[in-house]
Amino acid sequence: MSGPNRSKTRRRIPLPANHINIFLVEHPSFDYDPSAPVWTEFNRMCDEFEWDTKRKFKSAVVQQFNNLYGSGVEDLHSWQNLCHVLNIKSVPDRLKECREQVRQTHVNLVDLVDTPRTGASVRVFPNLEKLRDYTSKNEKYFPKEDAYAGGLLRFLLREILHSYVG
Repeated sequence: MSGPNRSKTRRRIPLPANHINIFLVEHPSFDYDPSAPVWTEFNRMCDEFEWDTKRKFKSAVVQQFNNLYGSGVEDLHSWQNLCHVLNIKSVPDRLKECREQVRQTHVNLVDLVDTPRTGASVRVFPNLEKLRDYTSKNEKYFPKEDAYAGGLLRFLLREILHSYVG
């Protein structure tokens, strides 16, 4: 199977509580652009304040993913929403099929979290190698330390820097 079918229509997802904005607002002297990609703003913030708070920010990014797309692996609605965002043409009516469609999809998770902020559609890659190239070239690495906790997120995680053996 060559991967999920993609639709041409672009759906904008609703904006729930935004942990990234909450994190950035905690620093009122920083004038951030809420429509800019999160890592761009975070790196600019680190440069401006000359400090490193990557651990807290990474946690906010994972929380934001969970707020946007859900964390309940048994929640069909969350899976179907994720399928829509990933431009899967025929969104399945059953949980198992939704999981399989998502599992076959290669997408940069930083871009996926940025989608509601930037309005850009999610770019789906044809294979893991193309995703690795894009992620490395653009330095858009998702914080996998918190991501392994579970939820829908684990179905989209890919080994970017090293091949997984196990």
